[in-house]
Amino acid sequence: MNYYGQFNNQTPPPMFYEPDYNVPPDEKKNIRRSYNAIGAVLLVLYILTAAVCMTAYSLFSPDITYDENGMAVYGFSDMLIGGCLPAVIAILVFFGYCLCAHYDPRELFRTEKLDRGETVRYCIIVLGCQQVSFICTIMLSNALYSAGLEVSGLNYVLEHKPSVYAADIIGSVILAPIGEELIYRGVVLRCAAKVSQRFAVFFSAFIFGIMHGNPYQFVLGFLIGIPMALITIKTGSVIPSIICHITNNVIASIPSVIEYFNEDAAAAASFIMLPVFLILGLVMLVGELSAGRMRLPEYTQFHKKRTLPIVFTSWSMIIITLIYVFDLITSVGFIQELPEAPELITETARMLFMI
Repeated sequence: MNYYGQFNNQTPPPMFYEPDYNVPPDEKKNIRRSYNAIGAVLLVLYILTAAVCMTAYSLFSPDITYDENGMAVYGFSDMLIGGCLPAVIAILVFFGYCLCAHYDPRELFRTEKLDRGETVRYCIIVLGCQQVSFICTIMLSNALYSAGLEVSGLNYVLEHKPSVYAADIIGSVILAPIGEELIYRGVVLRCAAKVSQRFAVFFSAFIFGIMHGNPYQFVLGFLIGIPMALITIKTGSVIPSIICHITNNVIASIPSVIEYFNEDAAAAASFIMLPVFLILGLVMLVGELSAGRMRLPEYTQFHKKRTLPIVFTSWSMIIITLIYVFDLITSVGFIQELPEAPELITETARMLFMI
């Protein structure tokens, strides 16, 4: 059993009578404590990020300017505060959690089960999920647009300066994958997997998606969160998921880098990558499934009694989930002013792949 093992991982042996899967009070208390720990970490992360970033914006970020299409223009300070600072806070919260819980973070960076080929295969699957989420996003965006709605927080462009693009890349390609994987695969997945690995895969993917606070990135976060959780459980290490996350964000940043030199070429790159990575990802996924290498962990009545019924009694998980849902709902508002369709699609493609 690796560091992502679960309690009573094996199904109880067959009996001549119906086994009792009910949860004893002491066990329920211990499981609830694990879920409360997850929720507490997420609450601390949310509150710290909101407080620190809002303070930093008020002190160091100038007033937002808008281009001729009504898009907000983000500068260097915006990218440092909004892109780099939350990831740094996540890393600090993770190590604070390890200190309080007496966990050795080195346990999450084991290398004995790492396989280079497997990691590459999962990276390709993640990129395939990225393209599926983009298709879903375009469909959802069109549906919202038809209803006179938009996800306003994503309507921005970067100031055309090397320092701004550099800060964007550093935050999204280096810091965010490390910080987010430490929290969502290093804490959320690990704690939940002690009870049920299969539940933990989908639970951590759901939390990872919904914490982004908008419906577009929820789809992306949930889809790529599943393979990243699976490879984390298989290897007992967050290293492969960090690599997958970095790969996702590197590919997502390509249009942004190209945009600095040629905006038309950036749009073309986005639409060229779509069929290429979609086909590669689906082929790789089918290959892994047919070979039995992506088999989901067991999920029995024993595990069902110890997952959602107890999560729904965890005060911290209830609070943070309600906050995430509120943020997601309020991210959708009535259309104020949007650019023409081609510019909208280009900016959406550039932004949504990066989480």
